[in-house]
Amino acid sequence: MKFFFYIATIIGLLYLPGCDNTREFNKTDPHENTALPMEHEAKIITNNPDIDALSESFDTTIEKITEKTEQNDAESIYLLGLINFGHITGFEREPNRARAIELLRRAWRLGLVDAGYSLFTVYYNGVVAPVNKPLALAYLQASAEKGLIISQRDLGHAYRGADPQGLVEEDIEQARYWFTRAAEQGDAESATQLAGIYHKGIGVERDDEAAFNWLKRAENMPFEGRMSHSGLSMYYEQGIGTEVDLVQAYKYYDLEDPAGAPDKRRLEAIMTPEQVQEAIRLSRERQEERGVFVPSYYGLEYQPDGSFK
Repeated sequence: MKFFFYIATIIGLLYLPGCDNTREFNKTDPHENTALPMEHEAKIITNNPDIDALSESFDTTIEKITEKTEQNDAESIYLLGLINFGHITGFEREPNRARAIELLRRAWRLGLVDAGYSLFTVYYNGVVAPVNKPLALAYLQASAEKGLIISQRDLGHAYRGADPQGLVEEDIEQARYWFTRAAEQGDAESATQLAGIYHKGIGVERDDEAAFNWLKRAENMPFEGRMSHSGLSMYYEQGIGTEVDLVQAYKYYDLEDPAGAPDKRRLEAIMTPEQVQEAIRLSRERQEERGVFVPSYYGLEYQPDGSFK
């Protein structure tokens, strides 16, 4: 049996509205700004930043997790830490957030990089411990340096001037560095961020070819994140960093269906029926490769009232 858990406890522990539990945990000096040293070789449970990436780790029982925790197994200590936040479906219990943080810190010391991102969210949000952004940054930086994609991506966003905010000064060079490290490990969202930076010339000389290449690479990366096909549609339609190719533009608009429906209709006015059919064929081929289908795949057409017929 698989156990799926709320978004609030995926890899990091996101903000829980209305909770004020700072008094439950007072073992951290509010002036502390250095991550605990790892005492063992670094390892990662999963380097997939998708929201259900840890679900398979919970395909077990609380008894087995507890037994392995007593044997000083880093992964089990981490899982038990998440369970103690009280929000994992199938492992419900009264929250013990002080114990949860203690377990996360222990898992980190044992070399579990995933725990570093969770500790980052704990100290950044200040929900189960006092807000401590220097310490949050220390864990985010340390886990990013150890190769955790989600930490590398978040550092990129932080240096880009987006969320998480208040950690670092905006620095596009550093943003590019961390987005590149994440993208090189297969993170499509980081690749699309790089495409935007190069296309707009933010902190670098504008380079549409580099932007296009990052978008194309993102298309086949294993971790999709918030990957959108609208960028490639525009690049092919306008010839940004590549040759104008209306067939490819239509294909990517079709993959965005229904968002791409108005753009498809616009392109149909300047394409031959044969070109449109080729674009649809390529779109269907791509959908079958990914196993993800849009309504038009089934012959349905987007209607002005938002329905499909």
